[in-house]
Amino acid sequence: MNRIRISLAALLIIAATIPSMAQKKKTAAKTKAKTTVPAPPQKTAADLLYENMLPNTQRVFVIDSIVVDKSQFLACIPLQRDNGTIQAYNDFFGTDDQDGQYVFVNGFRNKCFYSEADTTGHVRLFTRDKIAGKWSKPQPLDGLDEFAPDMAYPFMMPDGTTFYFAAKCKESIGGYDLFVTRYDAENARYLRPENIGLPFNSKADDFMYVEDDMNRLAWFVTSRNQPEGKVCVYTIVTSDNRENYDISDIDDTRLNQLAAITRIRDTWPSVAKRNQAMKKLNELKDNSSASSQGEAIYFPINDKVVYRSLSEFHNIESRTLFERMQALKAEVDKENHHLDLIRKEYRNTSGSTHQRLADDIQDYERIIQRQQAELKAMAKQIRNAENQAMN
Repeated sequence: MNRIRISLAALLIIAATIPSMAQKKKTAAKTKAKTTVPAPPQKTAADLLYENMLPNTQRVFVIDSIVVDKSQFLACIPLQRDNGTIQAYNDFFGTDDQDGQYVFVNGFRNKCFYSEADTTGHVRLFTRDKIAGKWSKPQPLDGLDEFAPDMAYPFMMPDGTTFYFAAKCKESIGGYDLFVTRYDAENARYLRPENIGLPFNSKADDFMYVEDDMNRLAWFVTSRNQPEGKVCVYTIVTSDNRENYDISDIDDTRLNQLAAITRIRDTWPSVAKRNQAMKKLNELKDNSSASSQGEAIYFPINDKVVYRSLSEFHNIESRTLFERMQALKAEVDKENHHLDLIRKEYRNTSGSTHQRLADDIQDYERIIQRQQAELKAMAKQIRNAENQAMN
């Protein structure tokens, strides 16, 4: 009888314990579920702006791209003198405290636009007029002075009205974005700027837009997908009318690739049209000299002398060799860019394609190694000739 009572008591204790244990398990399960479900990522204002721009991505025809040092991007823009010239601020104004700032002078040589960093580190835009052979005092660009805390990389179209620049502001999708505005002559001020959208802008820095309307070519500079200190200069064929991609025929992945210009070949109407446009581009390069661009250079001659302009060369053969060296350097940068693309593709392939890409990588590496040795020899020859000329 006592055993039965003991057993009944034990069963009652167990029965009373089970709901409590079940409740603890349920609570623990809820707690675990709460801790393992990640919170949805918060979208930034720039993310939302990008999403709004994406459906209106402009269809562009990119014929060429080249990766260079950021300080050397002007060498890749063969702008004709009638369209104006661009040069480094320090060279134009004869100073050394505005690295990375640039001056645009119009084709008539009577007006300039430039960026200047202030003591707080912010960059602003100014303009000057040439009167009686002298530049006037700097003036802010009315209508733009409060648009953004940082504005730089100015370019005025030959019409004297359409003005492009780069800015960092709440209307940018990342770093510097490219903007366009127009000068309202009646009210003597610039209209509110507009972001020129995708694919010209990206979540990286997009620096300068330059257009040659006579030859229907344009260039823009960006740091997207580039290592620190490098930029990519894209050359595009312009058209009279803007045309956007038809989003009804393109999925989001493809549209994002086009907005990022993942492959310039994807933008070609045909290989024949690309070749025709490249012929025109090469003619412009042949007809343009570095001096017509007011191009800034940086070339140490010895421990005490650094050339910052082509006019500083004492030896005409050295100057010619330097220009050849710059052209070869641009080619090496382009080969390196192509090599990086092949390496990325190589990591995602297998079989015969994998082996073919491996062979291509070896070929590019040999070419680049030979070119770099040639660049080194050319630089040494230039320095020796210039040091002898100075002595």
